[in-house]
Amino acid sequence: MELDELSRKLEKRESFPTLPGVISEIVHEIDSEKISMEDLGKIIQKDVSFAAHLVRQANSGAYVEAGRVSSVVQAVRVMGFRVLKGMCLTVPIFTRYKNLPGISELWYHSRVASLCCRIVSEKIQLGEKDEVETAGLLHDLGKVFLALEMPEFMHRQSQMADSAEGRSDWIAERKNLGIDHCFIGARYGRMFNFPGTILEPILWHHEPQKANHNKELTHVCCLGDQIASIVGAPHPDFHFVEPSLLHSLDYLGIGAELFQSILGECLHRVSAISVCDFPGS
Repeated sequence: MELDELSRKLEKRESFPTLPGVISEIVHEIDSEKISMEDLGKIIQKDVSFAAHLVRQANSGAYVEAGRVSSVVQAVRVMGFRVLKGMCLTVPIFTRYKNLPGISELWYHSRVASLCCRIVSEKIQLGEKDEVETAGLLHDLGKVFLALEMPEFMHRQSQMADSAEGRSDWIAERKNLGIDHCFIGARYGRMFNFPGTILEPILWHHEPQKANHNKELTHVCCLGDQIASIVGAPHPDFHFVEPSLLHSLDYLGIGAELFQSILGECLHRVSAISVCDFPGS
């Protein structure tokens, strides 16, 4: 597929998977900023599978309340509206295409990266934990679009994922397609009105030095993505850690001792995340 054809597809909302009715209603109500957590919980409960997934997520180890969340409203309160919106945009899409090669691994990587982003932000006392957690969840969503539109290319990438000759996923995408999953993911996020504090980390998580206004968040997203690979949740199409890891550690002032502490916390809390945890599974 030529670059101009891909670009045309990206400009059409219908090129992206549509959201189920209840999920779309949840996103609409969150965007309205007029709904209470209790009323939002009632809407979520219309989709029993998604509601159960949110409660499981709230108990997964990502939050200090893990193990004590027993209702949808509690889950919403623990996660926050912004993270919930991110779940609305990712869970149905990954679930719908979970049988495509690499999608299950990508879903696991995204959830682990999101948790690692949150842990890094906690360790460095960054205020915008919800924003960076959401960016971590969405950062590779563009790969689902590529898996749908360019399955042969993505299959070749996965076949070379652990090869010494393999190049970074985003570099291979730009070279072969003229576009990368970072741009596609940011395009999707913009379509659903996420702010720049989330879009820039998605767009530049492999090149954090290019972020203009949200540099700290972008470097944290970069770290979350790279740490996910270190702790056993690599990308399905690239298994190595990139040099950007060191650049982001330096930018955020994270020395060896603090990084060791972050890795230890990530390993401990990631163990509570199931490899395959799609709604209804």
